[in-house]
Amino acid sequence: MNSHTLLLLNSTIAQTLDYAAPILFAALCGVISENAGVVNIGLEGIMRFAAFFGVWGAAIAKNPWMGLLWGIALGIILGLMHGYITVKWAGDQIVSGIAINVMALGIGTYLLQAVFKTTGYSPPVPYFGAEVNRIHFAFLKHIPVLGAFSDLTFLVWLSLITVILIHFILYHTVLGLRIRAVGENPQAAETLGVNVFKIKWFAVITGSVSAALGGVALSLGTLSSFTNAMPMGKGFIGLAAMIFGKWTPFGALIASLIFAFAQVLQLLLQSTASGVAKMIPLGFYLSLPYFLTIGALIGVVGKAVAPAADGIPYKKEG
Repeated sequence: MNSHTLLLLNSTIAQTLDYAAPILFAALCGVISENAGVVNIGLEGIMRFAAFFGVWGAAIAKNPWMGLLWGIALGIILGLMHGYITVKWAGDQIVSGIAINVMALGIGTYLLQAVFKTTGYSPPVPYFGAEVNRIHFAFLKHIPVLGAFSDLTFLVWLSLITVILIHFILYHTVLGLRIRAVGENPQAAETLGVNVFKIKWFAVITGSVSAALGGVALSLGTLSSFTNAMPMGKGFIGLAAMIFGKWTPFGALIASLIFAFAQVLQLLLQSTASGVAKMIPLGFYLSLPYFLTIGALIGVVGKAVAPAADGIPYKKEG
C-alpha cells in the first residue's frame, strides 16, 4: 500500500469517526431513554443548547473543558425538564420533546446575538479538535486502519467508550436489567419491587447528558465555534441511528458510522468530481447523508421493534 493510499484510508476512517461522534451520542441518548420506556425526540434541541453553552463556557474560561462541563450541565437541566413532564406528570413525551426543540431554536438564536453580537457564527474558541488537545498515538500513524486512531479527539474516544459502558450497564448489570424491564412492562417491574419512576428519571437524565455531549462534540470537537444552523439535523439522524441499530448501543454505533461515512463520502465526491459529476448540483452531494438516513429507516420499517412500553406514560395504580 503506497503512502498516498494509506493516508487517504486512514484520514477517511478518522473523519468518519469524527463525524460519527455527535450522531452516536444522540443515538445513545435514545437507546438508554427508550429502553426505559421514555421517548425523547428533543435530541436536536438538547444538542443545540449544549453546543452553544459549550462554546460560551469555553469562551469565558479560555478552556474547552469548562465548555464541556457547561454542556453537561445543560444536559442535566433539560433532562430534568423532560423527566418532570413525562415521568412525574406522565405528560405527552412527543410534545415535551418538540417543546425542547422549539425552545432551543428561539433561545439559541437570541443568546447567540446577545452574547456574541452575531446571528451567524460565534467567534472561535479553544476546542478539543486543536492539535494540542488531541490524543496522540504516534506509533499507530503508519499502520493501515489503525492509523486512523492515532490522532483523534477526546470526544471521539469518549463516544466509543460510552458505547461499551452503556452496553455493559444494559446487559450485564442489575440496573440494566431493571431499565429493560421498565421499558418492556413497568407494571410487572413494579410488582417485583423495582422503583419504576427512579429508573425512568435515571434513564432520561443520563440520556440527556449523552445528547448534550453530542452537541459539545459538534461545536468543540468538529468545529471551534457555534453556528446558528447547529446541530443541522444530527439529533434526528441520531434517532434514525437508534432505530436502525434496534435500540442497542453497538447497533447505534454501526448505524452512526454508516451515516457519518455518507457525510465523508459527499465531501470526497465534491473534491474529486470530474466530467459529468461536476455538472451535478452541490445540493445533491450535501443531501446524500439525509437520503441515506431515509433509506435506512425505510429498510428497517417493520423489522426493528421498540421496547413494548416505549412512549407509554406510566401512572402508578392505586
